[in-house]
Amino acid sequence: MAVFPEKPKEMKGIEWGLLYNRFKGAELDPDSLKRQIKALLIDDEVISKKGVYTYVLTGEEKYLSLRAFTTAQKREAYDRQGGICSDCQAAGKAKVHYDFDEMDADHITPWSRGGRTVPENCKMRCRECNRRKSDI
Repeated sequence: MAVFPEKPKEMKGIEWGLLYNRFKGAELDPDSLKRQIKALLIDDEVISKKGVYTYVLTGEEKYLSLRAFTTAQKREAYDRQGGICSDCQAAGKAKVHYDFDEMDADHITPWSRGGRTVPENCKMRCRECNRRKSDI
């Protein structure tokens, strides 16, 4: 039984050989994959529809090209936080205030856990803290 019996246009250009080599021995549930794919294809936060197929196999969000926060959303979060990196503040670091261009926007509730790309779910972190954080 083929895991992906239908071949929509989004499947073109995917490196299927690499995915086959990586997952050839895995037991995959075609019905579960189909449900996940259907939900992701209609999710307007998923920019790369082609990446949906690789994502459902690997679980790596980078393939979805999730919608990033707009500059206005980032500025709103920056102003709400007063330029303070709460991670630095919680860790007792000397520098907790940053200029806007020294910070990155991040999802408070990660997309993988149902967090959306909306202003209420945007948190600004200094670049160092944002690079160190995990999907928690």
